[in-house]
Amino acid sequence: MSHPTVPEGSTPPGKTAPVVTAGKWLISLDFDGTLREESGPAVPAAFFTLMEQLRPLGVLWGINTGRTLPYLLSELLPCSPFLPDFICTCERYIYLADATGSLVPAAEHNAECERINLALRHRFRPSLHARLEQIRREHPQLSWLIAPDDPLSVEAQDSATMDALIPLISDLCSESCTIQRAGRYMRFADARFHKGTALAYVQQQLGIAEQHLFIMGDGHNDIDAFRTFPAAFCAAPANAHPEVAAWLLQNRGHLSSSAGVISAINTWLCTRVQGGASECRNAQKA
Repeated sequence: MSHPTVPEGSTPPGKTAPVVTAGKWLISLDFDGTLREESGPAVPAAFFTLMEQLRPLGVLWGINTGRTLPYLLSELLPCSPFLPDFICTCERYIYLADATGSLVPAAEHNAECERINLALRHRFRPSLHARLEQIRREHPQLSWLIAPDDPLSVEAQDSATMDALIPLISDLCSESCTIQRAGRYMRFADARFHKGTALAYVQQQLGIAEQHLFIMGDGHNDIDAFRTFPAAFCAAPANAHPEVAAWLLQNRGHLSSSAGVISAINTWLCTRVQGGASECRNAQKA
């Protein structure tokens, strides 16, 4: 079954899983390298089974990604029996489920993000592109390109290339401008908006306590979310970037022994969720 392209700022087709009880716990997941599988469907069926099992406990879940909405949904919709309870895209735009289960954009917040980042694009593009041209001349061995739809985003050939590229452009940052990086992708963005602030908006709207949050990601941009919620259960999969894994271990986070999210969610259930023993058995079966 094909799905139409859903532009940023639109309501995706489909509904969330039925609400069984009031939301008490919240799972926030990065997509690429975390929830997304390397082969087969983008998200395994076992994950959706687990989310259904946890619904009666008041567990809500969502995706906090650097992807745009159409790019995310192109892989999520074909394998999803139901939608997440929230989606954050581009580390800033927010979509929250309404009473009918539709994911509705946070229009005022998203418009402000758009306005501020367009202003940054206009102000910052000349200096960034001048530096990138210099790097192209001085480091021809580095293979990268400017994203066609965003002049402040760079796509490198691989993560190692981005490791080499970041030090050559990081001095362009200021108090008002930061680098958002995930694997071989990076973008310059306004410092007021990142995965942490996006998730904080969701958390406040849902009224869920910080210590009831589960946050998982494998990339540098996930550290913003970890830092924003020191009382949350913060985790990374085994395939996380070494710098992300090191940050978690230094800050009492959880580094999973496997790829994917189910093992870490199982640990969270055992250690944080009341009555976790039975839910741990469910997670292990999934």
